[in-house]
Formats: sequence, C-alpha cells, structure tokens
Amino acid sequence: MPNRPDVEDEWARTRAETVLQTQLMGDKEAYLGGQNHAIGRRINAEQHELFVVCDPSEAMHQQFELRTPDFLALHDLKGADSLRLLRGLARALRRKVQKLVIRRQGFGVALATIEFVELPGPADGPRVRLYSTFTDTPEPAERNALAHVLLGHSRLAVVLTGGADGATAEPTLLRLRDAMAEPAWRNHQLLWLPVGLESLSSPAHHLPMRGAIQVHTAPPVSDLGQAWPIISSLWNQLRTGESPQLAPTAPAPTAAPLPRPGTAVPTRPAPAPASISAPAVAPLPLRPMPATRAPVAAVAGSPDQPGAWREYIEACASIPGMLSCCVFDLATERTLAHAGSRPGAAALASSGSGVFRTLVQVARSMGLPPGEPDLAVTLAEHHLILHPLPQTPGLALHAVLDSHVANLTLVRMKLHRLDPGQSDAPTAA
Repeated sequence: MPNRPDVEDEWARTRAETVLQTQLMGDKEAYLGGQNHAIGRRINAEQHELFVVCDPSEAMHQQFELRTPDFLALHDLKGADSLRLLRGLARALRRKVQKLVIRRQGFGVALATIEFVELPGPADGPRVRLYSTFTDTPEPAERNALAHVLLGHSRLAVVLTGGADGATAEPTLLRLRDAMAEPAWRNHQLLWLPVGLESLSSPAHHLPMRGAIQVHTAPPVSDLGQAWPIISSLWNQLRTGESPQLAPTAPAPTAAPLPRPGTAVPTRPAPAPASISAPAVAPLPLRPMPATRAPVAAVAGSPDQPGAWREYIEACASIPGMLSCCVFDLATERTLAHAGSRPGAAALASSGSGVFRTLVQVARSMGLPPGEPDLAVTLAEHHLILHPLPQTPGLALHAVLDSHVANLTLVRMKLHRLDPGQSDAPTAA
C-alpha cells in the first residue's frame, strides 16, 4: 500500500526540524578533545558541551571538585574587561576562543556559556584554561554564582578593576567577599589588577579576606595591553613553586602589546618583556588579607549615621527561627546592616532586589498598581520575608527563617512592630 502524501509530508517536516546532527569522531581522543581531565565534551574546534541536571554553578563546582584542574580566572568589577582581554590574547596568539555551553539534560536548552582560551601547560601535561567570569547567563544571581565558582576553584584569580569606583563596585565586592568566606572556596592566590588611573588601586579597604588567601596588588596599568605580562609573570612563579612577586611595571602612557601573532606559547606563562620592566619599581611581596567582618555589622551605613541600623537588625535577628537578615537599598543593592550566617548580606540584597523588581513588573503587566510589594514565601524548610521599610522609602528588609521554628504570621506581626516609628522600634533606627 503506497504511503499517503500527508504522512510523507509530516515525516519530512520532522526531519527538517532536526537541528542536531550525528557527528562521527575518528577516535576516543578526538571525541574527548585529547584531555580526559577537561570539563565538557568537545563537539567542534571552538565549542564544548556539558549537560547538567542542576544549576550551572553547582554543576561546575562538582566538575572542579572531581577533576581538580589548574586554571586561571579573569573577573571584572565593572564592564567586560576580562572578556576583552581574553579575546585580545587569543587574537595575538592566533588561537580560537573556546566556549563551554552548559545545557539542561534531556532538553538541550543552553543555561550558560563560558568563554576561555587554552594555553599549553607543562611538558607533556594538560593544557591550561584561562576563563572569563563574564558569562552569558540569563539570571543575574546565577551569573554571580558561576563567577564565584570559577574564581573560588582557580589556581590564580585575577580581579580587573578598570572603570570601577568604590560606590559602584561595592555590591560586587560584597558578593565576592561573602563567596570567599564560604567553605567551598579553594583559591589561595588573588591578583588585584587596576586598569586605568581612576580604578580602585588597593583591595585593603574594599575586599577583606581570610588570612589563608594571599593578595598580590599590582600598580595601576594604563590599559589591558599591559595586564597580560603581569598575569603571566605571576602565573609562571606559582607554577614553578617560587615565592610569588609581581613583575616590575612602568607607568607608561602607551600600552605594551600582547604577545606577537605566531609566537609560541611557553609551557609556563612568559615573564614581562624588557620594554615593560624599565624603569623598574620594587616588587610587591605577598600580603595576607585581613580577617572577615563580624557576624553582625553595619556594613555600609550612611556617612552621618554609621551603624544606624545596628539595633534594628539585632532586634530582627533575635526573633525565634531567624537565620539571616539584612537591610539594603532596593535600587543599588547596597547593604546597610546584616545579622546571621547564611545566606550572606550580598546574596540577600541581590536576590531581594531582583524579587522586588519582578513583583513590580508582574503587577504592572496585570494593570495593577505595584506600590511597595511586601512578600512572605514558604519554601520546603524556610520562610522568606521581603519587607519594605515604610518610614524609609527605597530600603527593605530581607530575612530567611527556619520554617520548623518560626511562625510566619507571628514573625510578620513582630517585624511590623519593629518598623521605625512603631511601638517596639529600636530608638537608633
């Protein structure tokens, strides 16, 4: 019996919609990219894929814990300098920028894309990846988490501070500081690299870290062209086991070029060229970072009232079942005070601001006046409360409570009584 035309047309449409094609690899090494330790399966000359059943940050954390690769991570406080440096280096070395695409298992939906460059490692050793933490991820919270996983498991974390002042960089620095206090943080070497004359020149007042983490503070460079010699020199010392010291740099007005096209990449990153090293300044030795902040602190109160929210946040923290809470600015995610353990202040401020904006958008999409959304949500084991402070527009409280201990109704009543101007409000608030 001949096939019906409508059946044949349906089958043809099915074949037309098939995007992914079966690829035949010559051998196992070609399939795995020649590196069994590498994260992701190579599918072509420029792309790797990793299929996951969890969030990209959690998946990468598991991969790093399992494979323990040596790699470098470039991080920005503002903009996409890390991506520009990565792509510029790839062009100079005539190498392709690789992409690791993290996809949802069973669906193939791209959850995140991470760009990196592969450099030769030690003799007969695996190649070394240079990652940019500026990833293509739809969710801002997941983008931050993925960046912190890359930094936390890297052998050398490089923080580029180009174009960022203290005020604009504060939310990013707070999130990074919280991540560095987590037990999952493995990195012990961080390079603070100011790019431009107006960038943050020292991390001492912006990024307090654990004593186990050593910071290398580079003198400011005029642009990204001068950044790679500093990074490669420090990486070279770490790989050889030398006592790390920064390569001398000169405050030249013009940028030093990246490695010339066609030059071979050494097994270790090359030291700074002679044109960069004169006139020389004394190398900066390692300095242990100061200890992290106290569990309860006014992180960034107003200049005229430092610690103005301390008593309020301590009163909130005393509510039975309270695990963590913070007062923050909804517009800038600036943390004013925090008490408790996890989640940290930066995570509460970032997620709270995102939830608030989402609620406002939902209300407007339905033609409803949003006002200032006051939210209480019950999860599997926790209560979440997002409470705008009525007497101080633009500020809100974000709190996480143990649902097995706290009564959500009673907690909300108590918080309303603690609002500034109410009967139970602390006098300092």
